[in-house]
Amino acid sequence: MKTLRYAFPLWLLFCSQLAMAQTGTFLDRSQASDLRVVSYNVLWDSIFAENNVFQSAKFERVFTALDPDILNLQEIGNPFCNDCTPKTGEDVRVLLNTLTPLGGDGWQVYQGGTNVIASKYPLSMQRDDTSPAGDRRQAIALVDLPDDQYDSDFYFLNNHYKCCGDVGGFEDQLRQRQSDAIVNWIRDARTPGGAVDLEPGTPFAVVGDLNLVGGTQPLDTLLDGNIINEFTYGADFPPDWDGSTLTDARPKHNVTGSNEYTWRNDNSRFAPGVLDFVVYSDSALDVSKQFILNTVEMSAADRAATGLQQLDVTVDGSGNNYDHLPVVVDFRLFDFADSDFDFSRTVDDQDLAVWQNGYAAVAAALGDGDSDGNSTVDGLDLLAIQRDFTGSSTSLAAVPEPSAFILLLISAVSLSRNRIR
Repeated sequence: MKTLRYAFPLWLLFCSQLAMAQTGTFLDRSQASDLRVVSYNVLWDSIFAENNVFQSAKFERVFTALDPDILNLQEIGNPFCNDCTPKTGEDVRVLLNTLTPLGGDGWQVYQGGTNVIASKYPLSMQRDDTSPAGDRRQAIALVDLPDDQYDSDFYFLNNHYKCCGDVGGFEDQLRQRQSDAIVNWIRDARTPGGAVDLEPGTPFAVVGDLNLVGGTQPLDTLLDGNIINEFTYGADFPPDWDGSTLTDARPKHNVTGSNEYTWRNDNSRFAPGVLDFVVYSDSALDVSKQFILNTVEMSAADRAATGLQQLDVTVDGSGNNYDHLPVVVDFRLFDFADSDFDFSRTVDDQDLAVWQNGYAAVAAALGDGDSDGNSTVDGLDLLAIQRDFTGSSTSLAAVPEPSAFILLLISAVSLSRNRIR
């Protein structure tokens, strides 16, 4: 279902293989093909040496050790800067190309608001807001993954929600507005027409600093599609392709740790909390590994093997202020069968019912039973169901046929299969 775009550059494959050398620690990918996604709030441009030489050195070690394929940064472009120039996505691009040169066009970067998506692969469908807009701008883009390596592209919405406030307070309402807007945008992306269209089955993730210091409803809305302001953002909408909820990765520190906080400041009156999230479409994605990197809790041997230092995820020299920790998820993209019309990962009676209901439709889409993209639901689509079918043979044989032509098609395929056996 993925549109062919370009061949995988050999130089990038070579660089990736070098970068993914095994360290014998939990930082290693389980498989070289696992797509590593990182979300990291980096505290207002502190990753640049001209702003903070100590923090920039820490970021270099963290970035190099994690080796992300897609890096989602928040707090790029310091709005509180009086005696410095706020950084931009272009500054991020230059920095990453310095730290890890890729060759060719190098790192691809898009900035929306104070959020930046940086990718080893081309970016398209860039936007800095939804329509209708939420509370804040965000970085939205489709990562065009190489066709011979991955079964689909990957759509990201990188966010930094409003900070502070109490449950139900003004700030909480702004966070809810952002989530409502995102769910409405996902509905638009999954529905033909409107402002945005994704290829059916394209995996997507909402990532970033959600600043959930009030209630949890903004997160619940992202997961289950319960829109609170339906007047502005439309009715509730189950966000995943299979009509179910999305999944919150919710990783632990260093894979097997007991902690899950992503923000901590021991000098503050606030307790450590989970503020940073990776929410994803689990119909189209499997997770190979997920963790929150905490170098303070790593063993000395693991730090030595990965080139990290104990205080690399802190923003001070004593380990009392962590600010935000990097969240890491290694994804595997699922390849849906052409006739999996309901994205259930199986071709069964439900897909047969979709085909039956849509038979003879014109200007049809995949959700109508059009498996081959020719905009009609016909006998060729039924053949695709038979080819991909994982249900019982009796249920397939019991389908009421709309024409003798379909019967002939099925008979022909059955005969050919019998001969092969």
